[in-house]
Amino acid sequence: MASTMTSSSTKGHYFSQDLVIYIEIQKLSKAAVKSFNDNDTAQALSIFKKAFLLSCKLSEKQTQKSCLFNLGTAYISAGKPKKGLKCLMQSRTEGSDERDANLYFNIAVAYDEMKEHRKAVKFYEKAITMYGLNEINSIADALIKLGYCFVAVGNLPSGAHSFRLAGHSYQKLKKIEDAAMAMREAANYMIQSQKFSKLEVLSTLNNCVQLCTGVTDKSLLGKLYNHIGLHYAEMKCFGQARQCFAESLDTCRETSFSRQKIAVLLQNLGAVDNALGQYEPSLRCHAEAADMYGSLGERQSQGQCLYNLAFAYSQLKNYNMAEFYYQKALCAFSDAGEVRGQWQACEELGSIHFCLGNKDQALSYYKQALNLFGKSKETSDILRERILGKLIDVMEQKATHQHPVSSGNSISGTKAAILYL
Repeated sequence: MASTMTSSSTKGHYFSQDLVIYIEIQKLSKAAVKSFNDNDTAQALSIFKKAFLLSCKLSEKQTQKSCLFNLGTAYISAGKPKKGLKCLMQSRTEGSDERDANLYFNIAVAYDEMKEHRKAVKFYEKAITMYGLNEINSIADALIKLGYCFVAVGNLPSGAHSFRLAGHSYQKLKKIEDAAMAMREAANYMIQSQKFSKLEVLSTLNNCVQLCTGVTDKSLLGKLYNHIGLHYAEMKCFGQARQCFAESLDTCRETSFSRQKIAVLLQNLGAVDNALGQYEPSLRCHAEAADMYGSLGERQSQGQCLYNLAFAYSQLKNYNMAEFYYQKALCAFSDAGEVRGQWQACEELGSIHFCLGNKDQALSYYKQALNLFGKSKETSDILRERILGKLIDVMEQKATHQHPVSSGNSISGTKAAILYL
């Protein structure tokens, strides 16, 4: 009878101790979550460690597994994915829920952080299949991460597909900004992969434009319109590209966008105007962008704008203004050490002087272009022979005193020098 009382007393004391420990773990877990929400990862990690050590004193193991899971995610957030992965794997011991989507997701994140992207793909896919129909947000987030893992391993079509699925998922949740960014990424990798039809790419881009009407963050909206415009330009849809660049510029002028970013947008807008043959309206964009780049000391970018400005004047048959701005572009490229820009400007100066009847100067610039081409990293025989052909053409006409009528010396300037925002 006495031994039974002692036993009973010990048992009752044991359960009361478990309860105290369990309550303390709950407090610690709540405090750790708060630290995470306050972006204090180090503090959260420290608290989760304390919670795990306490959980080791409990008789039941499920709480310990939960603490291991929390500790693992904390390690990953703190930039220690190997330790995090070890904790997560230990939390999968016999008796744990093998169909835990969050566990698979975090294991994938650990592998992702360790740059083991193929393993990460496997676990992201498992997590996506395990999430329920009421967990669309988690599915979308996993799809985004899966998309970047596919890109990292060189599987661009699958990456594009993942981003597009994520975009559709965010649309269902009315998370318009996330949907727009996902669709923009989808279009980007659809184009890069070259595995999708033009119709599919344009459908995705058009969807992205529609989503942009619901984006309220002006800074994000400006970037989105610029990126979409670039993708339209890649697809040779310059009319749509122009609309996007114009929207981006209008949006960015209303915000505190830097002069450098405004200059990029003006450069892009002027470039597509050149591509559309709308040379008159392109002049203002090129000139304004060139002035902005100049004030920022960005001589290479300024040279690109001056080059495009000169090209627009050449297409308007205003050869004197074209010659003036090609000269300024040549100086800018020279200051920036941009050899490619220098030989291109010299080639165009040769063509301009040929059109003006200045054959000696045309010869001089073509010779400079050939010399600079040889110093550049260009390896194209076609480009070299183009310059050489123009040089020979001028020499032959000079020898026979012909008038400058050959099409070989037509203006061949670059119509679009588009940059990312």
